[in-house]
Amino acid sequence: MRYNADMQINRLFEMIYILLDKKTVTAKELAERFEVSTRTIYRDVETLSSAGVPIYMQKGKGGGVGLLPEFVLNKAILSEEEKSEVLSALQSFHAADPNSSAALSKLSNLFGTSSANWVEIDYSDWDPGKQAQFELIKQAVLSRRVINFDYFNTSGESSRREAEPITLWFKSRAWYLKAFCVKKQDFRLFKLVRMKNIVLTDRAFEAKSVPVFDYPEAPPPPVMPEIKIKFDASLNYKVYDDFADDSISENPDGSFTVSFCASVDSWFYGYVMSFGAFVEVLQPEYAREAIKDMLRKSLEKYCKHSI
Repeated sequence: MRYNADMQINRLFEMIYILLDKKTVTAKELAERFEVSTRTIYRDVETLSSAGVPIYMQKGKGGGVGLLPEFVLNKAILSEEEKSEVLSALQSFHAADPNSSAALSKLSNLFGTSSANWVEIDYSDWDPGKQAQFELIKQAVLSRRVINFDYFNTSGESSRREAEPITLWFKSRAWYLKAFCVKKQDFRLFKLVRMKNIVLTDRAFEAKSVPVFDYPEAPPPPVMPEIKIKFDASLNYKVYDDFADDSISENPDGSFTVSFCASVDSWFYGYVMSFGAFVEVLQPEYAREAIKDMLRKSLEKYCKHSI
């Protein structure tokens, strides 16, 4: 029963928007649009009329269902809470699709509220090139057109792929593409930053049902060592950017010690060494020794080419 009620409410709202746009529509056209009987449309008209919407029906040639010219969508249709929910939902959608700003502005003015400005979310990249890549993939998804691209997997291997893009997915601070890979003949999850040289083809494809994807990264090893890193006081912003508050301890000299469990791998060493002399790995000891060895080899290269 709840499902049928929701279906009717959605249909009533869409009917109003159609009539606001087209002024007059025949009951037959509305019935075909919503895949219901004309009798159901007549009942919908009665329901809207009972709710105070100035809707009318006119028989004969040129007749149909219409709204009085002075009608506007107002708070009689939605409560203040419902209007806020609509605007908040559209604001979130605007984060991924800036083209929705016109609709957001119109609804905000229509509802007579500024609640649409309570939060601003922007998932776009600072790099114009990456933003252009995102727009190209979005176009491919919406138009259901095949794309070709070079893809780098987690092993660093590159291969040319052909895929049917289905959904853009933002997960764990990164964009992914859910797509059907022609090469693998299966659904795959592609991380956008690893997609290069993207080409939008003219080949269309039929829509497919997408399976549920789990988080794409490999699960961590069962046992991970406890890591302690000391950060210079000047890196306080980075410490709070990258680590949970309960893992951070501030030292008397203003520096920070961070304790956490993670894999000690190539990514870890690259992360630590990117801060140069401003960080020190306190434990595990084997990680300290590995970093010493890396720094020693790096220094040898510079000494070898010194003038």
